[in-house]
Amino acid sequence: MASENTAPATAQATAPRARTVADAARKVYNFDLVVIGGGPGGYAAAIRAGQLKKRVLCIEKENLGGTCLNWGCIPTKALLEDGAFVRRLRTEAEHRGVRFENLQVDFPKIIARSRMIAERLKNGVAHLLRKYEVKHEQATGVLLGPHRVRIDGKDASREVTADHIILAAGASATQVPGMEFDGKRVISSREAMTLPAQPRRLTIVGAGAIGCEFADFYSALGTEVTLIEMLPHILPNEDEDVSIMLERIFSKRGMKVMTRTRVEKLERFDAGVRLTLWGENAQTIEADLVLVAAGVTGNTDGLAAPNAGLAIERKRVKVDPVYRTNLENVWAVGDVIAIQWPESAGMAGYRHPDLAHVAHHEAVNCVERIFGVSDHAIDYRQIPACTYSHPQVASMGLTEKKLREQGRKIKIGKFPFSASGRALAAGETDGFVKLIFDAQYGELLGVHMIGENVTELLAEMVLARKLEATEAEIIEAMHPHPTMSEALMEAAGAADGRAIHL
Repeated sequence: MASENTAPATAQATAPRARTVADAARKVYNFDLVVIGGGPGGYAAAIRAGQLKKRVLCIEKENLGGTCLNWGCIPTKALLEDGAFVRRLRTEAEHRGVRFENLQVDFPKIIARSRMIAERLKNGVAHLLRKYEVKHEQATGVLLGPHRVRIDGKDASREVTADHIILAAGASATQVPGMEFDGKRVISSREAMTLPAQPRRLTIVGAGAIGCEFADFYSALGTEVTLIEMLPHILPNEDEDVSIMLERIFSKRGMKVMTRTRVEKLERFDAGVRLTLWGENAQTIEADLVLVAAGVTGNTDGLAAPNAGLAIERKRVKVDPVYRTNLENVWAVGDVIAIQWPESAGMAGYRHPDLAHVAHHEAVNCVERIFGVSDHAIDYRQIPACTYSHPQVASMGLTEKKLREQGRKIKIGKFPFSASGRALAAGETDGFVKLIFDAQYGELLGVHMIGENVTELLAEMVLARKLEATEAEIIEAMHPHPTMSEALMEAAGAADGRAIHL
């Protein structure tokens, strides 16, 4: 009987002590949590903490939503949709029985629509912060040390304290030596979204997701686009089959795609920019504008006071796999971080993905870990990635090349959209679904897709992987007909010789 009474007594004694410590902390600090940054990571952290009834302050120096909502993910998709609409009018109207004369494109109005959408969503984030009683300040937040943040506003500065601090400052376009941004002739993606007039000639340096998306948009409107990539293929992180197909489609549309090529010299003059190229396409070209899309760099400048002691390496805040920095109760998430993996994790050479959905999940996980709700961890080997060009590109897991380098025994199923009735009806037959499975156990190892709206198909494969679905289970899951999603089932079937429509 004595042992039976001990556990409840201990629990009863511990609970008041825990509450006392928590209550004491609430009295000592101004906030339970201060978040520096209001982008996908920052506002998600603030809202989740607000849902947990914590006292939260979110500091954002510009607009809520950060780069993604205001200058990236969302407004670029509006531009891409408008560009695709114009392209289809020009190339498909007559085939679909539609005739018109004198098609005109109002470029400023296209830009204005994307800005209107960004403004609407920014206001939506502000509403959510109010809903969950999160305080928000438009100012610059500076980490002074554990529990201390300085808020630099327009008129004055002041210091606040918090039990925990999350750094979610995001990232900005990388400046390339010799091709520094001037906002006029040499621009970043931010300026490319708000140009006052459509350029006649545009050269894009860097053919990752950002470069390919802007190439797609401006080409669709009629701009002469040159796309330069120093690696062997555009979208170099994607499966080679996908990259090669997108390159062929871009070239067919009249874009000049130059791979294995880099810029040796850039000269600015009144009429535009002159580029001297080196490599497989060595030559000199001219353009009205150059968009440099060479990745992003963490916004660490001014993020912490010089004497704060925050560990930063190569413009990234160093964190462990649960987002702890080297300072007590200071955490960091999103594009601003570099995760320091233990050797036992087998993540050597892994680069943190600079993606909005990664920042979002890191933020929620971090907050839930801080306040004892959950210790859920992200599987960084299975991060979904999307490029919203036309056709779109979507992927998760390892490429065929990487798996073969690892010596894995694999089965590959590939299903072309040209064999899909739904794709034929939509007039969107370019592309395919490629699924890679472990040859012995049917484990899903890689998903690689190119085609119209394939980004909307990817979530099914993310869930399949999360639930450890095998090749057989994907085949046997009934997919509605006629849909683009049937291509997933057919690709899984093709890996085992069971595809019905191939």
